Formats: sequence, C-alpha cells, structure tokens
Amino acid sequence: MTPDSPGERVTTAARGRTTVSARALQRLAAGLARDAARVSRRDVGVALADDRGGLRVSVTVPVALAAVGGGTILDRGEDLRHAVIDGMRELADRAVSTVDVRYSGVRRLAERRVS
Repeated sequence: MTPDSPGERVTTAARGRTTVSARALQRLAAGLARDAARVSRRDVGVALADDRGGLRVSVTVPVALAAVGGGTILDRGEDLRHAVIDGMRELADRAVSTVDVRYSGVRRLAERRVS
C-alpha cells in the first residue's frame, strides 16, 4: 500500500502497550510547572493524587521576580494552572481536574545580556 500524497503516512496496527509511570507523570508535571513559573528545577515541588478519576496536582514554587513586568501573582498562578492542565493533556493524555498552586518564597530572576 502506498500513500496517495507525499504528506500521508501509512499506519499499521502495532502490538504492545505504552505505559507511563507515576514517577514520569510527576516529573512531567514538575517540568511544566517549572517552565510556567520560570524557576529552577530544584525550586519546584509537585505531588499527584487521584481526584475521582482525574489527577489533582499540587505545585509548590517560589514567586519569580523580574525587573520588567510579569503580571500579578494571581495571573501567574492562573497561567501555571493552565500550563499544567494543557501540558498533561497534550503530552501524556491525562485529565487534570485540579491544580493547587502554593507559593513558597521569592526568587529574583537574574537578567542576562546578549552581546
């Protein structure tokens, strides 16, 4: 069987299964939270729990202060929640029902100059 156009792929059924461990889901959620909060990996804490079939994600991060803008803490929390929910759905096909965000301190972001 050949594809009708160059952009089409021929798919065949592959046997086996793909398993995503709880540890992998936790690390994925931590990475998504880290990127959204703009803090280092060591500053992010993530706990996952079952919430009637969905995932409940508890995230602990410091507030990242930058010299310019960034929005309010409430806006940043909302952005972080959306990043985790959307990222877990897109990357791991998992439904996140709740994301709890707890701010645990403050980190000042160092400005970098590009030459």
